[in-house]
Amino acid sequence: MAMVTMMLSIYCLVLAVPSQSFWASAFSTGGVAITKRVCSGLHNNKFSARCAVRLWSDVPVGGCDDSDHKYSSSPQQKSHIVSVKSHNIAGIVNDEGNCDIEIEFGSTACLVCVTGESGSGKSLLVSKALDVVTGGKATNALVQNSEKESWIELTVRLCEPHLSTVSSRLQHFGIDPLILYHQHTEDTTHDVGDDNGHAVGYLHLQRILVASSSGSGKLKSTCRINEKQVSLKNLREIASPLFTIVDVGVASGALNRAASRLAMLDIGIDDSIKQQCIQSRDLYKEATKRRKRIKKELESRILPSSMQGNAYGSELEQEQIELLEHWVDELDLFEARVNRFQEALYEQYSELIAHGNRSDGNNIISTLQQLRECVWGDRIDDDDSIFAHLLQFREDIKAVESQLIAANAAYEGLASLTVPESAAVSLEKVRKLLYTISADDTGPMFEKVERTHELLNIVEESLNDCARSIDGGADSIISTLENAVCTGVSMEEVDGLVADWNALARKHGISPYALPTCHTSLRHEIDGNVEALKLLPEAEEDERVALEDYTQSCKALSSAREIVASNLSRSVTELLPSLGLECTLHVQLTQRPGGFDDPYCGPETLGVDVVDLLLFHNEANGGANESKRGGNIEHVGSSGEKSRVLLAIETCLPGSIGATCNNCSAEYTQNGNNPNPISIVYDEIDAHVGGRAAVTIAKLLADQSSGEASQAGNQIIAITHSASVAAIADRHIVIERGSTSGSTSPAVRASVVNGSSRRKEIARMASGDLAVGEAEMFADALIRDALLHRDA
Repeated sequence: MAMVTMMLSIYCLVLAVPSQSFWASAFSTGGVAITKRVCSGLHNNKFSARCAVRLWSDVPVGGCDDSDHKYSSSPQQKSHIVSVKSHNIAGIVNDEGNCDIEIEFGSTACLVCVTGESGSGKSLLVSKALDVVTGGKATNALVQNSEKESWIELTVRLCEPHLSTVSSRLQHFGIDPLILYHQHTEDTTHDVGDDNGHAVGYLHLQRILVASSSGSGKLKSTCRINEKQVSLKNLREIASPLFTIVDVGVASGALNRAASRLAMLDIGIDDSIKQQCIQSRDLYKEATKRRKRIKKELESRILPSSMQGNAYGSELEQEQIELLEHWVDELDLFEARVNRFQEALYEQYSELIAHGNRSDGNNIISTLQQLRECVWGDRIDDDDSIFAHLLQFREDIKAVESQLIAANAAYEGLASLTVPESAAVSLEKVRKLLYTISADDTGPMFEKVERTHELLNIVEESLNDCARSIDGGADSIISTLENAVCTGVSMEEVDGLVADWNALARKHGISPYALPTCHTSLRHEIDGNVEALKLLPEAEEDERVALEDYTQSCKALSSAREIVASNLSRSVTELLPSLGLECTLHVQLTQRPGGFDDPYCGPETLGVDVVDLLLFHNEANGGANESKRGGNIEHVGSSGEKSRVLLAIETCLPGSIGATCNNCSAEYTQNGNNPNPISIVYDEIDAHVGGRAAVTIAKLLADQSSGEASQAGNQIIAITHSASVAAIADRHIVIERGSTSGSTSPAVRASVVNGSSRRKEIARMASGDLAVGEAEMFADALIRDALLHRDA
């Protein structure tokens, strides 16, 4: 009884899968209209004609060799990943016990599924390896044996348009593109090409990971492109945009970023509209930059108050020109006077300036050095202007003169015989008093008086030494101070120069610190070097015209986006029920702050639009408030819902995943004319999905690889636990984990399965170890229906 029940369950499961012969018949007999009717009967939802064609392909697709699907190859060659090879990564070894694990993806672009038990290493050996070898983040967990070298290699076959794209990027980074036209193997190097004479190249990427010897835990990377060593940054810039890795986390993050959502929508915009908007934006930014530069230059100029305001707004009258010429001549003479004054100081103090590290007179030397570096007319701060240093020089000279007066007074108080209070006069008074104490030349008192006279002689010698130190030679205090103030320029001349400087500044109504700059501005007016009356208005007009052009371009771009958003909302909403989502997607466009009046010019996005994806869960009873049953997808959508929504968007808008999920810069995405990714890796994007939704996902992936969705087609690599995806794949790779004798490391084997091996793997995916025979029958049914889908 149990066996009968199990068999009935298996057969019911088989019957639950829509027969592909049924779908093929629908297309052959009734075309799109019948397809829409069939879809409506299954899902209670009508598909658009575009979605129906993309859901159920009626075009034969190119097969992948070494698989159960054998079709005629597409006449147009497609770029694809040939193989990825890992060495000593995460401690994994193969079933022979060595550290090399190589996964071969075949010789054509097709749908490749990678399956295996949970934890077998599928994501590590495929998506993580691809991310690391194209410049992604590498963690210490990848290099568990620091004594051995770890590396990942990727081999890619390049056809047009990817071959031209990679060639231009290599040339941009100074690498000869001819390295792409040689295929590197272990024993030989030879030119490559296809049988039809189309240009074909090979891209060979290698990234070597070595643990740091310092014990910091950081990894050092050595990167090569076709044996040419490059930096990690250059590797990332060249290789990363060629591949897109999508998992639940990536899909969630992509839909959460406003710039990614807009890049996704712009895939549906004609390149000419985007290019026009980019050009008008750049012209507007350049016009704004020019206007600001001229305005800043005008603001830095200092003119007399009589020339500012309304008088400085039209062509100068002859009377004003004559007045300008008079002012310039007057200031020219004053500039020459200042220059002569500086030269006189330089000649007098050349020796002091040359020995500026001396301690004596240090303040004056420092001021002279700064004064020497000042040039008339330089636009500098007031505190560092030539006038400021001139005032400081005057103050320093006055300070030295005060010091010289004090030094002379000190000398007089010490050695003068005419000053009653001097030390020399006091010493003579003491001597006279001692003579009166002992008139005899003998006796004890005489000896003591003589001893005191001897001490006075010592004091007198010390006083003389002190006096000579103050004023008694070239190195004395007074001599040094006299040299410091011996400028060759009188203090009256300095005061007269400062007074005339202030008078000229008052005459022109400006600060004395700004007098040289005012002189320069007046000279520019006479010479016509700065036509402020014309340049600024012209720049403002150019900016206004450029803004109008950019605004019109933004409006055209926004209109095109509205159309794409409307179509995308409708198409994705029609497709979601087949993916197990009873939801409505609304692509909503709003404007940035400023809108068209002040359009955004930054590098992050193009135009003034902001895109929000609103996901509303359909209510069974209807009439519910939309705000209570949905909202922004980043807030209300689960990771699984975001993954399926992203897959639906890619189906309806081919290339959106490449624009949203890879590591391209905003400028790269906006410019357009960029080919779709070579490969899209879906890492268990169908997790937590079963039934009809799993079947739909499988067929969508097949259509993407065949070119039904994206015209050119991509290599699709699906890491999956879905039997439906495995059955429809062109190439089936199984990752198995076991153990090797004499090794504690996990053994991993990657193999391509066909025939009975493939049937057994699909059966394992469907039922595990239960009802093996019935599960294999179910696997046969899945493969048969997949063949019918492909043939249709």
